[in-house]
Amino acid sequence: MMTVFYNGNLLTMTGEERPAEAVAFGRDGRIVAVGSDAQVASLGEAGTRRIDLNGQTLIPGFFDCHLHLLWLGINLGHVDLSSPPVGHADDIVRLLRERADLNPDLTCLQGNRYDQNKLSPPVHLTRHDLDRVSTTLPVRIVHTSGHAAVVNSRALTMLGYTGQTPDPVGGTIERDADGEPTGVLLETASWSDLDRILPEVTAAEKIVALGRANRYLLERGITSASDANLALEDVQIFARAAVDNILQVRTNGMLGWADVMRQVGDGEAPTPDAMQPEWTGLSWHRFHVGQAKLFSDGAITTRTCWLREPFVGMENHPNGHGLPIHPQEELEEYIFAAHNAGWQIATHAIGDRAVDVVLAAYAEAQRLHTRNRPNHRIEHCMLLDAGLIGRLRRQNVWSVGQPEFLSQLGDAYVMALGEERAERLSPYASLERQNVAQAFSSDCPVVPGAPLAGLRAAIERRTPAGHTLNAAERLSADVALYNYTAAPAYATRTERDRGTLETGKWADFTLLSADPTTTPIEEWESLGVKATIVGGQCLYGEIE
Repeated sequence: MMTVFYNGNLLTMTGEERPAEAVAFGRDGRIVAVGSDAQVASLGEAGTRRIDLNGQTLIPGFFDCHLHLLWLGINLGHVDLSSPPVGHADDIVRLLRERADLNPDLTCLQGNRYDQNKLSPPVHLTRHDLDRVSTTLPVRIVHTSGHAAVVNSRALTMLGYTGQTPDPVGGTIERDADGEPTGVLLETASWSDLDRILPEVTAAEKIVALGRANRYLLERGITSASDANLALEDVQIFARAAVDNILQVRTNGMLGWADVMRQVGDGEAPTPDAMQPEWTGLSWHRFHVGQAKLFSDGAITTRTCWLREPFVGMENHPNGHGLPIHPQEELEEYIFAAHNAGWQIATHAIGDRAVDVVLAAYAEAQRLHTRNRPNHRIEHCMLLDAGLIGRLRRQNVWSVGQPEFLSQLGDAYVMALGEERAERLSPYASLERQNVAQAFSSDCPVVPGAPLAGLRAAIERRTPAGHTLNAAERLSADVALYNYTAAPAYATRTERDRGTLETGKWADFTLLSADPTTTPIEEWESLGVKATIVGGQCLYGEIE
């Protein structure tokens, strides 16, 4: 049976100037025709289901090509410490105590979306603050960036962190004037040895978490997503969730490459084909492993991204330029191994020094082992100048940005970098003018991850305090929309079956209440997701 959506405003993202009015798709969930109402109606057959869109806007499903599905799903079960409404350390203590009182059997109390930059005063909590919650139960709150955490004294003891513990490679255990840990842990120090304090998340619990994340994404109009740091041991769990129809959003996994290489040891790096799931009957289009994921640095909000010039107020600090996650030679070895094995590489790089090093490693890998357009990516790719932008273009490297960072975290960026450097962050318009390939995403749960909020952020570039970060780098709504629909499909090499409304592609649609390319920005509060359709099935909202 064929289904026809008609009397709509269809933004195909194919570059055609005139919007289409109707789309037809078959029982197999693929598009049969796109065009005017009259053109599509002529293809009708007995039993065709016809649905009047009543002038609403239909777009290719939003594709968030860099977020963290499992992390999101797990976080949805922890204490939400988002600011607002959280404004003070006392708020955090109160919320954590409330959860502990309601769950006396907890073995570890966890919170997320914590951001010291949005507190009054804007300073990190310490173990002493969290000791007010409990001195017998380990307490851990994770920074919204995912690049830091704060723990209480009980957790520090269980981790074995003392005044004599050396900082781990790529991380920092912050210390007080007496040299004792404050409870603030940066980068690798915040996620090393977590099995000592956190209860094991079972495979069954992970599948439940993926179900929570799946619902969250569908509510926001997302039909395809990339998990941006997939652990090797979780590949089969994602596959099982997809087979059991718990994970309905089409998912592309970005495999944590450093861990893979540590397990390989001196052996040969695996190819992408070797790392695909093994479930019988699983469609590649539902879930597959797509990229090798690496980290070169940290985050701006935690003062751990790798900079050419130091953070404001950290000019004399030993880590004033940030923290490279790997020694440069080790990072290069990982990049060379992934490149030689045929992977598309996606490397997290936020600071200008990190972007410089990653681009140089990509260039050297291509020089030593030439491949036809390997389509490597830089995730976040935030602090840029004209030279780095030119190298991105010449090397055909993708810039995968997160506009919502500006609207959620922009004020913290100004505090950390100063006005001049903050103005250079995420230069989306310059990247567009220079023909650099760029796609948008969210890094959710670092930020809430609503594509409509990301689009608005790219158009406005307004921080939470109302400051505009370089108006010259604002994007038009149509370019921003392309970067959240068609571009991610190209950035993940899945453009053959998604990203645009074209015959033969999957019937993956997001139905919006109005057209984001023509709605005045002051009326964007009225824009909303009416329905999310994957493979022709309405999985959120209503279409009739």
